[in-house]
Amino acid sequence: MALAAALALAAACTNEKAESLRAEIAKLAKDRVEVATVEKAKQEVAEVEAALAASREVVEHGRAELVAKQAQRDELKQGLAAEIARNERMRGEIEAVIRSAQAAAARGQELDVQIGREKRSATAIRDQAAVLAREIRPGDPAWATSRRLESLAQFLRRASEQYPDDPVLQELARTRIEEASPSVEDARKGSELAGRARDRLANVFGLPSPEETKQEEKP
Repeated sequence: MALAAALALAAACTNEKAESLRAEIAKLAKDRVEVATVEKAKQEVAEVEAALAASREVVEHGRAELVAKQAQRDELKQGLAAEIARNERMRGEIEAVIRSAQAAAARGQELDVQIGREKRSATAIRDQAAVLAREIRPGDPAWATSRRLESLAQFLRRASEQYPDDPVLQELARTRIEEASPSVEDARKGSELAGRARDRLANVFGLPSPEETKQEEKP
């Protein structure tokens, strides 16, 4: 009986130990599973973190490129704005030059008209002087010479009044010649004065000689 009880106790103890071992084994197995799961999760987390770090690197690189491109864009915009401003200044300068040239051209046309008018007037006066220089002859009768010398005096006075700044014409107008009873010397002097007036007008206004003018007027 005692042996049987001991065997039964031993068997019970063995079963209890076996159960304990099985429980321990089961716990260890469960722990191993959890460890593996944790390790796998850790690995997945590490992979995700690595991917996240790579993504962040890509984002940072992209952001850096974006900042660089924005800076380049701003620089180009500034350069474009400066070029536009420069073009506007150049356009303004060109327009100012055009306006100045147009004004100069218009003024030039006015001066051409004025110069032409002055030349025609000077030509007419020169022709009068040329006629007087040719017609006042020492061998003509005194009455004819007297009338021509009187015409010369009137002509020189009008010429000096029309060209008050010309010293030669002023001097010729002040020269006195006997008109009432002219001598041969008076006639010669009168013809000389008329010739000087003719040549003075031709030189000042760049006029051709009366003979050349007549040739130019021929068809």
